[in-house]
This record gives sequence, C-alpha cells and structure tokens, in this order.
Amino acid sequence: MTGPGLEHGYAACAGDRLHFARTGDGQPLLLLHGAYGSGEALLATPFGATLARRFSILAPDSLGHGLSDAPADPDRYRARQRADQLAAVLDGVGASRVHVCGYSMGGWMASALAAFHPERLLSLTIGGWDVVDGMYTPARLWGLEKIDYEILTGMIRTSRPELLAGRSPGREAGLAAAINAMNDLTGLADGVLKCGAPTAIWMGRDDAYAAAARRFAGQHGLTFLSLPGDHAGVLHDHGVEAAAAVADFIATTTLAPDHHPDPQT
Repeated sequence: MTGPGLEHGYAACAGDRLHFARTGDGQPLLLLHGAYGSGEALLATPFGATLARRFSILAPDSLGHGLSDAPADPDRYRARQRADQLAAVLDGVGASRVHVCGYSMGGWMASALAAFHPERLLSLTIGGWDVVDGMYTPARLWGLEKIDYEILTGMIRTSRPELLAGRSPGREAGLAAAINAMNDLTGLADGVLKCGAPTAIWMGRDDAYAAAARRFAGQHGLTFLSLPGDHAGVLHDHGVEAAAAVADFIATTTLAPDHHPDPQT
C-alpha cells in the first residue's frame, strides 16, 4: 500500500521532525518498522497491507529513517528518546492509547514505549526481536562480539541490497546512530513485563531470534505466535498469515479503562 491511499503528516519532538503515514479504519494500531525501512515501506509488505484492512494504522518513520529527520547526535536515538518520539507522534494525531506492533528495530522501539510510556498501550505485539538481549543474540550465533551499523550494513548489502538504495550521505551518521542505539537495552525487558498491556511475541520459526524469544515468552507466560519464515520472509512470504495471527491476538485483548501503569523514570 503506497501513494494516494495514505495520509501523511509530521510530528515534532525535541526539535526533530518525525514523518508518519496513516491508513485504514478500525482500532488504532501503531505499526513500527525495522532498520533501514520506513512506515510506508512496511505498509507495502503483505504483512502491513493485511493489517491495514483491519486497523486504523499509524506508521511513523523512525528518527534517521524515511522522511523523518536524521540528526547526527547519538543521544537523540537512545531508547528513552525513541519512546518519547513515538509518544509525540501519538500526541500529534490525538491518539491517547493504541495497540502497538513493532518488528525488528520496531520491536525494540515498541519495548521502549512499553518501558517509558506504558500508559499509551492497549496491547503490545513484538516480532523479530529478542527483548532481553537484542542483537547480541544473533551476534552470539554468528560468532560476533556485537552487531553495529557497519556490520549490519555489510550483511544487508549482501542479503537485501534494495534496503540500501537511495541512501543519502548527509543522513548516514543519523542512520548509524539509530541502528547502534538498538544495543541500548537497559530496563526494556522489565518494562515489557510490567507495562500491564496484553503482550504477544511473534516470530518466524527460522528467525535467528526465535529460540530466545520463545524462551522469554515461556518464562513469563506471554503469548508466543510461531509462524513460518525467517526474519524477512515472515513479512514478505508469509505476511498475510503473520498479520492474521497478530490481528487475531489483538482482537482477544482487553485492558481495563482505568488501568494506568507507571512509566519508568
């Protein structure tokens, strides 16, 4: 889904402009894209397009991505700041509470929103991400100390070069800061567990994050949605099935209207 079917707008947070796309009707769903992506690109996948037929979707471009600003200062990209930016987008469209679905980097951002602004969540669905150890999980599998922008960009250049098309040299420092910040994990798993919103973890069975995510969900009694595909394939090759599973989970959730969990300080 692209082009004329979308409404576009901007919100502001701490001097930065954040672009978002809106589409669909129904319950409000904040849809958060992965690294090197954008809200509109995620909506164009079978996963995003299927969700747009069931929900009123708000799909922001993360700072450093898409049409949002890309400041070079790494401090603008830390978990707390990214959560504040998402809250500013919600404020900008007058949305007090929403269902939240994030994938990969978007899963990290969703966990940050749960940790620092839990009062904004109706439900939480996190895919393609290990809430506890983040990118350190695939790093261990691949014999690396950690994954950062340089390493991840090299991998993307080999496996999905289309994600790197059109990169602007003037925005690269911001993109690098956005991706390196994904290693800022302090307090996020605890925030997910304490946010008070019904929570599901969803994952392609061949994703490098799958075993760790299943373990986290099992240890804490969270719903785990096991789907076909790997990290990218669950959105593209199996996106309709994945979206149906996420939508069906959201349909089962309820949250008392007077429930207002306390954000982390």
